[in-house]
Amino acid sequence: MPNIPTPEQCEQLLSSHNTPEASIKHSRIVRDVARRIGRDLKWLRDRGPNLALITAAALLHDIAKGQPEHASAGAEIVRKHGYGEVADIIAAHNNIEYSGELPVTEKEIVFIADKLVKGEQMVTVVYMFDHKIKSCTDARLLSQLKHSKENALRIKTSIEQETGKNLEELAIAEE
Repeated sequence: MPNIPTPEQCEQLLSSHNTPEASIKHSRIVRDVARRIGRDLKWLRDRGPNLALITAAALLHDIAKGQPEHASAGAEIVRKHGYGEVADIIAAHNNIEYSGELPVTEKEIVFIADKLVKGEQMVTVVYMFDHKIKSCTDARLLSQLKHSKENALRIKTSIEQETGKNLEELAIAEE
């Protein structure tokens, strides 16, 4: 059984690491979106994704926002607190490899939920990436963004095929 912090412990970690309030608000929305996706997938599978793991990773994914390489820095913070499985998801929330093979895991769910929330606003996956790609002037970063968009679209497609629902509609579905 993985060691997973409770939502209250996550909030304490965010506070004790001086995570900006805007990042905390964003993370709470990402948590809600990730839980909706995870819940639908869990309903469809005999053994679906771990909702406690999704909740903790989504809440903590931006714990180091504002620091260089915030995904790696955040993962290291969380790993030091003994939450290795949560840290692995945090480390992948900006850059993930996904072949398109089912099933998506907690890692892909948190990644895609983060791509559906810009600040505190819900957006489409395509908008999130195209907005960044259009304004990017760094060739290396541009290549990374395009690659990340391809992975995000594969995750989106996999979730939509498995659930039979549009990802963006699933993300805003009522509890």
